[in-house]
Amino acid sequence: MSWSFENPQYLPGDLSGRDLETEFPYETMKTTSASLAILATALTGLAFSQDVRADYDIKEFRAESDISVFALYLTPDNELAGNPGGGGVAFDFYFNENLGVAFSGAWADPDVGDLWQTYIMDLNLRYPVPAGGMAPYIFIGGGAFVGDGSEMLARGGAGLDIRFLPIPLFIDWSYTFLSGGNGVTEPSDFGGLRFGTKFVF
Repeated sequence: MSWSFENPQYLPGDLSGRDLETEFPYETMKTTSASLAILATALTGLAFSQDVRADYDIKEFRAESDISVFALYLTPDNELAGNPGGGGVAFDFYFNENLGVAFSGAWADPDVGDLWQTYIMDLNLRYPVPAGGMAPYIFIGGGAFVGDGSEMLARGGAGLDIRFLPIPLFIDWSYTFLSGGNGVTEPSDFGGLRFGTKFVF
């Protein structure tokens, strides 16, 4: 809303009374993306620092299975849903150091409507950094979304698997497309940031 003599309640530079999330819907996503990039850069530096190459065994990337527990932050296109937070669990199975499949379930609580649930199978492709103790990866998959109703979903994303710390960690971002939903009063497509730990077998 612009300032005028007829409408003086908003003075230039005055942010009081304004809904910044509505006026700037992409600022949250930009901030999240920037934070993720800074974190990834910092972790990359740590991975190649001699000071952190440690006295504990770094788990190698190989044919393996693991169980993940993670926190979840969503950025839906539907503004009424807010930015739901939640969590979930996943089971990954890798056929070799590069190719694997993952099965996950996640739950988040939006500002309106029922609890959001996703049940997904992904195909993972990772590339371990030689002697770096970490592996960037990409994934694509599909599954089911359950909220006020049920519908199919598809998603794709990228992340970083971190093994040079005493406890393996991971962080990734994905975008999910729903088969239905009008994006106004019903669930809509959404981005999702996950951060958690892995128990590798």
